[in-house]
Amino acid sequence: MIEVRPFEPDDLASLWALAHLPDAGVTEDPSVPVPLPPRRVPPTGPADLVDPQATVLAAGGDLFVAVDDAGHLVGVGGLRPVHGRPRLGRVIRLRVHPAVRRQGAGRRLMEALEDAARRRGLTDLLLDVGDHQPEALAFYRALGWSETWREAQPEAHWQTVWHHRSLERDHLAVEVRPCGSDDDAAAAERGLPTRGSDHHRSRWERQQTGEATYLLAWDGADVVGHVLLLDRSAYDEVVDDLGEHAEVHALVVADRVQRRGVATALLGAAAGVARERGASQVGLAIEPDADAATELCRRLGWRVRPGLHPVHTWSWRDEHGTEHEERDRCGYWTLTLPDGR
Repeated sequence: MIEVRPFEPDDLASLWALAHLPDAGVTEDPSVPVPLPPRRVPPTGPADLVDPQATVLAAGGDLFVAVDDAGHLVGVGGLRPVHGRPRLGRVIRLRVHPAVRRQGAGRRLMEALEDAARRRGLTDLLLDVGDHQPEALAFYRALGWSETWREAQPEAHWQTVWHHRSLERDHLAVEVRPCGSDDDAAAAERGLPTRGSDHHRSRWERQQTGEATYLLAWDGADVVGHVLLLDRSAYDEVVDDLGEHAEVHALVVADRVQRRGVATALLGAAAGVARERGASQVGLAIEPDADAATELCRRLGWRVRPGLHPVHTWSWRDEHGTEHEERDRCGYWTLTLPDGR
């Protein structure tokens, strides 16, 4: 029986031994002994595993270990708050001894981390894993995490796959990826009709010109949300005040999946793409009566920019085919994008 408990200082030598095992690619090797011989020299890897007291616990995070019936350490997982984003946490350094995989250690560690996150008042979690770790990708998919974006690693042959999970709602696991074809745009129209205005195809065309990225959230074969990321703000007054920066438009989620984490996944994907392209911040204009969007941005660490009120002009077509134009005076919000997460 595998049990999970908080990390204790006496666990450090065993943690170092676990951290010394390979964790890339297919790393399952049941012949690795339990218990591992304790290591008195720290690993050369991440500081989270070298000195977890200073880098995880002292930073306001949590660290849990999995132990077997004999009390031997066979797994570890951590949680750390994301700087500047008070309701967001990041799952770090989840590792399970190869000899006890598929016995529930990873799942129990994740449950402990999610419980700890809720106690800390966090509403959303993110994590990353390389796409050269297929067993890890399958594990998070089975737990219902949403894949939000893939970040290229120029110095490596693999990509970082970022995942998101909402804690306070009935989370829906979606896959967010850029629109890739006319068929994708047509699927977006089926899932989120634009009444003949063909906005989905026009956004796909803007992506093809290189001026935007049109991200779609997929629930299986169905598009249930989208967001358009521009490389430059569409509002001159915003550029005059804040300079050129990436900007989010057309954040829409299907009614049937509202409040299930889809909008958070889309915003996370947009922020990830913007950061990968070198942006230091991303902006978003919010209409004055969009209370849900305002609360979402506040929760995720966005901040309102007083005095900035860009006017958003948009059009829609009624059931008779008549085109209507709307003008909304919006509030403006920005999210700072650090060099590293």
